Amino acid sequence: MDEARAIIERLRTKVAEKVAERNHAVADREKSDAARKKLTREKEALEARVLELQERVRVLELTRGMVGVSGDAEAARKRVNRLIREVDKCIALMNTE
Repeated sequence: MDEARAIIERLRTKVAEKVAERNHAVADREKSDAARKKLTREKEALEARVLELQERVRVLELTRGMVGVSGDAEAARKRVNRLIREVDKCIALMNTE
């Protein structure tokens, strides 16, 4: 009889451990889901920013072609291109996570 009680007690302990592990796994999954959603929102915002910057580059290039001033427009274009590369790097970093 004592042996049966010991077996039952061990089973209860194991079941309690498994329930705790499951609860921990569920909590981890919920945290991961929340983090993924946040990163998705940030990625979408960065992609929108990239599109905005690409449009600005297009306008600057068009303006440069119309005005014919190459010095100022070239510096502006380089700066915008640098900003676009930075945003692209941010998006690439977010996609690796």
